[in-house]
Amino acid sequence: MKKKKRVIIFAAGALVLIVLVVVVLLTSQEKRIKVQAEEVSVNDLTSVVTATGRVEPRTQVNMSANISAKIVHMAVEEGDTVTKGQLLLQLEPDRYQAYVEQIQASLSSVEAQLRLAQANLEKAELDFQRQKGLYDRNLTSQEAYDVARVNHNVQKAQYESALNTVEQYEAQLKQARDELSKTTITAPMSGVVTALYAEEGENVIVGTMNNPGTVIMVISDLSEIEIKAEVDETDVGFVKLGQKTDIELDAVPDTTFKGVVTEIGSSAQVVGRTTQEQVVNFIVTILLLDDVPNIKPGMSATVDITTDSREEVLNIPIQAVVMRELTEDSLKILLGEKPSKAEETSSNDDSLAAKEKKKGKEKKKEIEGVFVVREGSAHFVPVSTGIADQQNIEITKGLAESDSVITGSYRTLRTLKPGDKVKIEKSITDTES
Repeated sequence: MKKKKRVIIFAAGALVLIVLVVVVLLTSQEKRIKVQAEEVSVNDLTSVVTATGRVEPRTQVNMSANISAKIVHMAVEEGDTVTKGQLLLQLEPDRYQAYVEQIQASLSSVEAQLRLAQANLEKAELDFQRQKGLYDRNLTSQEAYDVARVNHNVQKAQYESALNTVEQYEAQLKQARDELSKTTITAPMSGVVTALYAEEGENVIVGTMNNPGTVIMVISDLSEIEIKAEVDETDVGFVKLGQKTDIELDAVPDTTFKGVVTEIGSSAQVVGRTTQEQVVNFIVTILLLDDVPNIKPGMSATVDITTDSREEVLNIPIQAVVMRELTEDSLKILLGEKPSKAEETSSNDDSLAAKEKKKGKEKKKEIEGVFVVREGSAHFVPVSTGIADQQNIEITKGLAESDSVITGSYRTLRTLKPGDKVKIEKSITDTES
């Protein structure tokens, strides 16, 4: 019995000892930060600028009246196809026709006066020449000669006045006929009536400096379609004329159409009241190259403008690239260079950070880089980047294909420091495979 008791006590002591050893081992292990990581890959990359916009015809005309009148006949409806010179509408011509007839009557009157003035001038010319001949031979008096000369000058002036009056009325008649012709409005080009804003019986007015005129209809040439896209100010610098574009229309889902950049706006479109709310965009015009059945102006579109492309380049997920503020000495250590004397005594990143905090005045700079997993630790590696698509970014310097870079989580990357111990979690794709 005593022997059995001793065995139990010995076993209990051994169990306690084992538990203590396990606890010590567990507590002595360094804390590791859970991260997600991916290996550097080699793929083709295409840099794309995405924007939204509206469908517009490349050529469209707003039809307005050049005179004020009532519409007495509307010859087309919205959606009709028209050809150049086709009748669109007729304005009431009565007032303008009456004005033409009035000017014509006045012109006939002044033309008769012109003929009379011309006859009087011819008679005065004959009298003057006769008196001049007699005067030259001393067969008439000075008084008779002067009367004939003055009368000739008077008749000549009256003729010129009548002639000017005729020309004035001819100009008025030309203007009156032009206004009368404007009561008939025809199509200036072939196209489609894409908007109709007036009806038969309505009055249309001519625009003035402070008053816009009546827009009766819009005629659009739908043979060439453009997309007016609003590109953010941070992206417009990458957009160039002639770049290829993929276009998606909300009205035609699951279909992509081809386009090309034809114009880049120079003036900014600012939206928002306050500085914080303001969004600055530039209008980029894209010519649609494909035929799209039943496309209509005003449709919404999304464009992907291909700004650059690379074949077989090193790339990593965009979220892996971070910015870190480092001192010149700590940066030299990261790059394998010799630090200043103030930092030669320490190569530990945490010690560097502590000393940098104390110094405060040491010049700092932000550098772009990634965290690479090496022997269970996170090492900050400065990198040079190239083009990027919506998910990945090109690495031109700093990494090799075999490197494993930390890609997340976002919260972890914000606080991660060089030298931190890390543990790579399996991604969803790894779990599924």
